[in-house]
Amino acid sequence: MNRPVAAVCAVLLVPALAACGGTESGSDSQATTSESSAASTTGELAEVSFTGDVGESLTATWNSKIEEPESTTVTTLVKGTGDAVADGDTVSTYLWVGNGSTKKDVYSDYDHGAPEAIANGDQLGDVFGQLFSGATYGSRVAAVTTASEVFGASAGDNQLGVGAKDTLVIVADLVEKQEESPTPTDDAAHDASPDTQPSVVEEGGKPTGLDFSGIDEPALDTPVQRVVIDEGTGAAVKESDTVEVNYLGSTYDAKQPFDESFSGQPLTSPLSGLIQGWTIGLTGVKVGSRVLLQIPPAYGYGAQGSGTIPGNATLWFVIDVLAVQ
Repeated sequence: MNRPVAAVCAVLLVPALAACGGTESGSDSQATTSESSAASTTGELAEVSFTGDVGESLTATWNSKIEEPESTTVTTLVKGTGDAVADGDTVSTYLWVGNGSTKKDVYSDYDHGAPEAIANGDQLGDVFGQLFSGATYGSRVAAVTTASEVFGASAGDNQLGVGAKDTLVIVADLVEKQEESPTPTDDAAHDASPDTQPSVVEEGGKPTGLDFSGIDEPALDTPVQRVVIDEGTGAAVKESDTVEVNYLGSTYDAKQPFDESFSGQPLTSPLSGLIQGWTIGLTGVKVGSRVLLQIPPAYGYGAQGSGTIPGNATLWFVIDVLAVQ
């Protein structure tokens, strides 16, 4: 089932990055396909070479170990012909990471079949800031750096399993600018009239779908709409809570939900680990309540969608708040 949980990256290279894998989307800038070699005029990457087309594949050949660099160096292996990567862009990026001290590949987005969606903004760490700075779409860019530069104080306890003093090689294939959903008019939950929302269809007392008869599809920038169908008497949900819920999710006028838990087991998750629309819509709701949320794509699965959920889809969720921790 497609749980309504924000995509979890296989690797977070900087704590604040939170770049998550997703399907590629259209863009004005197309990837360049070319074989790349790590040789450069300054020779920073003579120890390893790469083959494969940008956005298609990447294979590394290790020639020798890489000594710990005094500072991060960045080399453009393939110069893309697309537009320059701009501040604020969300960049569809295939990442590859190698341990230069052990000559081992430790991570590749190509192995997982999908790129990362990385926001080029102030939240990027220094290493990724250097990788993106001055780059163009369609480029393959490599950084030689250290675990301490990437992970900081947590260098000795990282998800890649590299040593705190190991040299890292990070290759970024900057495929294309990722399409973005329209920004909602605000980021608050608006209490809506029930007649503006679909009605809940039940069988045996359990929700099985939504009836959109007479309901117009909302504009994509409509903020979160909330209807409290039944109000509970428990504690109000806080953003920092872990919630236990049953839910059913649907897109507009869908014949069946894209996911639901009423026929199975409840979902338990930190609210902060769910899509942003849930955080906005459930904060302040009392335990024991049943609510209906209308969530714009920017606070759901965005322009890329997820699984059977198409891009730029407004989402509706019936949610029973069972408990909080």
